[in-house]
Amino acid sequence: MRTFFALWKRELSAMFLSPIAYVMLMFFLLVTGCGFYWLVKENLEVMRSVQGLMVVIWACMLIVVPVLTMRTFAEERKNGTFETMMTAPVKDSTVVTAKFAGVLSFFMLMCAPTLLYLVIARLLAPEAAHLIEAGPIAAGYLMVCLIGAAFIAMGMLASALTSNQIIAAISTFSVMSIFFFGGLFEPHLSKNPMVREIGGYLSAALHLMEAARGVFDSRSLVLYLSVTVFFLFATVKAIEARR
Repeated sequence: MRTFFALWKRELSAMFLSPIAYVMLMFFLLVTGCGFYWLVKENLEVMRSVQGLMVVIWACMLIVVPVLTMRTFAEERKNGTFETMMTAPVKDSTVVTAKFAGVLSFFMLMCAPTLLYLVIARLLAPEAAHLIEAGPIAAGYLMVCLIGAAFIAMGMLASALTSNQIIAAISTFSVMSIFFFGGLFEPHLSKNPMVREIGGYLSAALHLMEAARGVFDSRSLVLYLSVTVFFLFATVKAIEARR
């Protein structure tokens, strides 16, 4: 356990020392801030604006997650530290989970400042403050973390399979797009009820909207935890093959 925390601290420290991480942080907060400002300005319903904020955060993941995860293993190979790390008396699963925890921690810290937007909304519209309920907001942010964890696991597998960070980022973006666009266009392209149901089940936006309304479906929890575990397991196997 001590090894895990040492590797997690190393990964998190490396994130804060990377200029790319700060660029992504600035991009994320700028986009979410502008998005929430537009939602509040155009929509007088506070809870609808909160739901819109969740979707904006979800959309930002398409750019942020591939950039944050592309360096997890690809950069280790580029800098020549991958062989040193793999020859140390550390299990591959410990390395993978520690790196995953480091990126996920940074992502959660990135999302934390968006809570200030809700405080600003309460100050600007005190008469609607009672409409901002803690339950739906907590459910929405929990769903954001679950979706982010699944996407991060996908990105780590892509980074473990190649030494080129750009290829890792593009591969992650491609896989994430299935979950991103699957539930948006599928209902208009297919009349098959089963296909529609599958598209809705894979739609991260739909899950976020339901969670932000206070409806937390256990199927979403099973989906994203299963996807996270599967891709982390695949990443461990990819590292073992590289060894």
